[in-house]
Amino acid sequence: MSKNKNLKILIAAAAVLALLAAGPAALAQAPGYEAVYAQDNPVPAIVQAVRPAVVQVCAYQGQWTQEAGTVYRLLAAGSGVYVDERGYIITNNHIVENCDKVEVTLLEGDTLPARILGTDSGTDLAVLQVEGEIDAQPVPMGDSDQLQIGELAIAIGNPGDSSGTVLVGSVTVGVISALDREDVSAGNFTRSVKVIQTDAAINTGNSGGALLNYRGQLIGIPTLKLMYDMTTVYEGLGFAVPINTVKPVFEQLVEKGYVSRPRLGVTVVTLEGPEQPLRNYPPMGAQVVEVEAGGPAALAGVQPGDIILSLDGTRIETTNQLVALLDGCQFGQQIALEVCRYFDPATSQPLDQWQTLTLSLTLNPED
Repeated sequence: MSKNKNLKILIAAAAVLALLAAGPAALAQAPGYEAVYAQDNPVPAIVQAVRPAVVQVCAYQGQWTQEAGTVYRLLAAGSGVYVDERGYIITNNHIVENCDKVEVTLLEGDTLPARILGTDSGTDLAVLQVEGEIDAQPVPMGDSDQLQIGELAIAIGNPGDSSGTVLVGSVTVGVISALDREDVSAGNFTRSVKVIQTDAAINTGNSGGALLNYRGQLIGIPTLKLMYDMTTVYEGLGFAVPINTVKPVFEQLVEKGYVSRPRLGVTVVTLEGPEQPLRNYPPMGAQVVEVEAGGPAALAGVQPGDIILSLDGTRIETTNQLVALLDGCQFGQQIALEVCRYFDPATSQPLDQWQTLTLSLTLNPED
């Protein structure tokens, strides 16, 4: 190695040591530092942009007496995300359900009245419209189908306790721990919802807030966490509704205040059993308990006692799976339903010889 090259290396090393010795302030002023810092750690810039658009949502229930008139008490509090310049805020249904009045508090402390445009207990989502101006940019929605396990996840919300202490605009950072987690509900959902798992801390009050990717895009709405059961204490198990699940619900709630979904017109229960029917054991599937008169299933010939085996060739093992498949269908869509007629609908007793039928039906038109 030449003497000139050795000298250049020594000079460069001395310059780095001098910057480090001078402290963080001098290092931050070094040429190219800001670009490298922004590339290596996008969180501060994302937080600066998004934090003002994450609001606190307070739901109140009114009580009336002749002496005092109407008095409102705090029913629930959580977070919400400002996503549209028309004043639309996405939050959780479990925050605002059963309330009489809703207010949102901005990051700087101003409180604005809001009205509920619509709620959906199936996905634990609600849309509010603020009556007033929010001095923030709406948070752009990302694409949760493009998420990868292990990528950066940023949560922003308003954790707090029942005493009224709220840590406004709290930021936590972690990774996407898992995707498409099923049957994680804690009672928040009335349907089967596949959720995002993250170890970014989600606490009471974070519900309805923002889960963001490394681009600062909204990828999920935090809705619950697992803390403990009878034998185990959990850490870092937070869950969010994916934004691609949120988008169609948001659009329907804005447009008409409720969510219409394709339906069969049946009441079903999960039936455990073998893959194929045996003489003394009906097959696993979704067993029909009741058929709605005039509904799509009734028109196709489905009878009480029938066991739904598949929908368009996808094997059905549970009622949740059937509901999830139906949620992916469109109004007016033609589907093939394979059923096993194992029981006599008149007596509920097994038939001497069961039948496997493929029925064609049209999903109900929109309400």
